[in-house]
Amino acid sequence: MRASGRKLNLSSGIAVLCIAVYIAAISFGAVRIVVGIGERRSLAEMEFYDLADRASSAAVSLGFMSDAYQQSIRDYFSVSETLLGVIITGSSGEYAFERFPGAGIVWSGNSPRFRPNFPAEPFYLPLRIEGQRNVNIQAVYSFINYDLFLRVLRGTLLAILSALALAFITLLLELVQKNKSAAARSSDYAKSAPAEDDGPQGLYTPRANIGWESYLYDRLNSELQRCASFEKDLVYMIMELGITDDSLYGRFAEEAVNFFSMRDLIFERGEYGISVIIPSENLDEGMRKAEDFYKKTAAGLLRSYSGAKYFRIGLSSRSGRLIEADRLILEATTALEKTLEPPVSHIVAFKSNADKYREYIRKSS
Repeated sequence: MRASGRKLNLSSGIAVLCIAVYIAAISFGAVRIVVGIGERRSLAEMEFYDLADRASSAAVSLGFMSDAYQQSIRDYFSVSETLLGVIITGSSGEYAFERFPGAGIVWSGNSPRFRPNFPAEPFYLPLRIEGQRNVNIQAVYSFINYDLFLRVLRGTLLAILSALALAFITLLLELVQKNKSAAARSSDYAKSAPAEDDGPQGLYTPRANIGWESYLYDRLNSELQRCASFEKDLVYMIMELGITDDSLYGRFAEEAVNFFSMRDLIFERGEYGISVIIPSENLDEGMRKAEDFYKKTAAGLLRSYSGAKYFRIGLSSRSGRLIEADRLILEATTALEKTLEPPVSHIVAFKSNADKYREYIRKSS
């Protein structure tokens, strides 16, 4: 049990560790992306103000919207990390600049517009240029750093795959260990189990053609439960032949089958004994049957045997009690032993005592 507990604790620990790694990896990735978006916006805002300064200063030295002026605006995209598109409007019209065609601007006739539903609000700032009125600059930017995004995804995926690999290796090791344990148990069982020929084969024994002794306990318990369900009595009887003769024992068993008419409720007991289960009969009826069988057997099968005086019978009954098989077997065995005590009687029945039975149940519980 301790080894099993250690395995369970190890498995639970690995499971908790894997879950913690999953949560930590996903949480770290989400936080890193959110922080990256904030950093990206700050960088874009700084670049936008830098571009606005350039647009204002270049108008003085190059002339507003001259070819050189427009080229300087386009050149800024080569150093910018975030800006995608810029629109400058003034009294002389609207001018659009992009990092690459279609990056952030669409045209409606001759009027440039930022792409609709752009995920980030455009930056806006008025420009003060001498000789120009109502000049404004607007810009849109890429709010995601895709290089950072891919790095975070790779790191998160690597952490999750590592946790999955750890869980898989742990499961694999446990399966290997479980298979080894099962193989060891099978080997131990094969070594300790008796040869197949030594155990019960079929319902009846080859020696006496009645039930195996090892089947008695389960069958008696089953019959006790059935009789209790229908509020019926039951008698359990033990008979000892008293003569050590295999041939005679086989004939004795057949006499019992013919008399009690139920081969499946008759079982071998020891070397030369027989157990009989008689359902739906009380102790008095069982005594009458025992006496009839004793007289019939003593006068017939055992008449010519000098050891017939050792043939004896002990019996007990359910007597309305909720009783287990082992208790009934004990009572019948006790009754059988009483046949050897003076005054000698070949048949003894165990009569239950309610007070003693309750005391037995109390001690057994």
